[in-house]
Amino acid sequence: MITCQDIINKRKRIWNEKHDLDYDKGLVDASVRKILSTKELVDEVRAKPYLLVEIAFYIVDKKRETIPFFFNEVQEDFIQQLERHGTKLPYFILKGRQQGFTSVITAIQLSYAIVRKNFSGFTIADRTDNTLSIFNDKAKVVYNRLPELLHPQEKFNSRNELFFDKLNSSWRIATATDEVGRSRTLNFVHYSEVAFYECDLSKLQKGIGEAITADAIVVYESTANGFNQAKDLWDSGSCHNLFYGWWRSQEYRSTEYQYLETKDAWLIARISVLKEMGLDKEQITWYCKKYASYLDKSSIRQEYPITPEEAFVASGECVFDKETISNQMAKIRHLQVAKKGLFEYEKEATPVKDRDGNIIDVEWHLKDIRFKEAQDGYITIHEEPRVKTNKQGEVVGLAPYVLGGDTAGSGEDYFTAKVICNLDGKTVATLRKQYIDEDIYAEQVYCLGKYYHDALIGIEINYSRQPMRVLHKTYGYPNLYMREETKGINDKQVAEYGFLTTPKTRPIIIADLVRLMRDDVEIECDYQTLKEMTTFVKKANGRQEAIDGEHDDLVMAKAIAHFISRHQSYQWLEVVKKESTFLQDNFNLAFNIDENSSFMNWEDW
Repeated sequence: MITCQDIINKRKRIWNEKHDLDYDKGLVDASVRKILSTKELVDEVRAKPYLLVEIAFYIVDKKRETIPFFFNEVQEDFIQQLERHGTKLPYFILKGRQQGFTSVITAIQLSYAIVRKNFSGFTIADRTDNTLSIFNDKAKVVYNRLPELLHPQEKFNSRNELFFDKLNSSWRIATATDEVGRSRTLNFVHYSEVAFYECDLSKLQKGIGEAITADAIVVYESTANGFNQAKDLWDSGSCHNLFYGWWRSQEYRSTEYQYLETKDAWLIARISVLKEMGLDKEQITWYCKKYASYLDKSSIRQEYPITPEEAFVASGECVFDKETISNQMAKIRHLQVAKKGLFEYEKEATPVKDRDGNIIDVEWHLKDIRFKEAQDGYITIHEEPRVKTNKQGEVVGLAPYVLGGDTAGSGEDYFTAKVICNLDGKTVATLRKQYIDEDIYAEQVYCLGKYYHDALIGIEINYSRQPMRVLHKTYGYPNLYMREETKGINDKQVAEYGFLTTPKTRPIIIADLVRLMRDDVEIECDYQTLKEMTTFVKKANGRQEAIDGEHDDLVMAKAIAHFISRHQSYQWLEVVKKESTFLQDNFNLAFNIDENSSFMNWEDW
């Protein structure tokens, strides 16, 4: 039984052999007749109208030549995503320039309009000139080149709408305003270049949302444009986020290798990153050529980004070096973490008695601590604890570790912890949880510290001293950070547990971390932490913190960890062998001799 895919494959094969437009038009006519006369093929097209795009549609390419509309790599991937995920959530396509998404989404809507009854498709463009361009170049041109058999009876064909009378189906386009889209039932909505809308996106969504059917396909599509409502939508988790790097478009290649010869320090560093990402010489050459064409060199980071975070450019002066941070994010983006999960343990209570045997207190202990892997866990193990062994395989040294923590102050903040190895400063574990009881957070931190060889632990106490109190008073953790603090009218220096962030200490710990990241960005391997660094800015009032709507809890935990690391050893910790207790355990030497022991006295011999 022939399928639509068989028809598509035949068209592709013959086009690659002949590149003859007239021959292709004849084949398309024959293909459409075959489909319309075969019930199984008709059913297949009704179920997936977009199959018609590669069967019968034409498009004008960048060379202004009319060619068959075959999906490119990124367009094909979007179709696969659509088939896989359905319509439960909207799609947000973040892309580089000219990858063909507006063309393919418009073509898909057109295919639905000529196949399904009562279909209503709608595209919202960012500007009036783009509205006209999409209608004329992406829709009208494609529609006019359809074979006659696929042309439904038109009621009207206006400047911004195609309406098919017998099917009662339509596709239209408008420029984004607060009121657009009201009073129309919609089965497919395409927000084109949504990051560039001048109207309030939330108001637009509210109006459109009242018209959208339950099974509608909704697609947000754009290149990035700073930190605006589109960025908020991307970060909200309410969409299937699809990032399409420019290198996924096969046409972005060049053999003009002279563009690789550069003294531009930024470009040299970027070439190194692109190589580590696996891009080939022709792709990197194309990127270098594109870079050379910009007067404003920074534009390439937004037009052809290598990560979503690089695409969204933050306003304000970023405290960290955004270039090195972005490059590191690109390197680690697809790395597999060692483990993700949380700790399980048993809680044991031991009564504390006075001399008379009365219970006066209870000592708590966490026993049988074990790490349980789980996809929804909030602790990431980037690297297992390091040990040093001798030639016999015996452990003779333990790596020293430091844990810095930041508690959720209020609202939407996170409880965080960062564990670093004090031999080289690299992050080995990350904890991040938004809503968690303080005692549970403290217990997980306790387990994390024990896991990493009794790591030195210092948690910020500005908003709450409870986690440090639990670690110290309840469980007696053996290695807690203590600071000197002045108290009383006599300015007495006393030792206090935990890290206190003040107007004096905050700039110091941040400056230290900025320097460390500048000297060796590879000390951080957690993507979320690096992401926070890209939105950590110096504001107009001089305060260094996350921009509005973003978080800096991981940044602060990491800054605390590195700052208190000076109170931990920088050398391998020696493993002291325990002396055998066999004699004491079995022979009860010295004054602990049991007179009722079954062992014979020396004199008995």
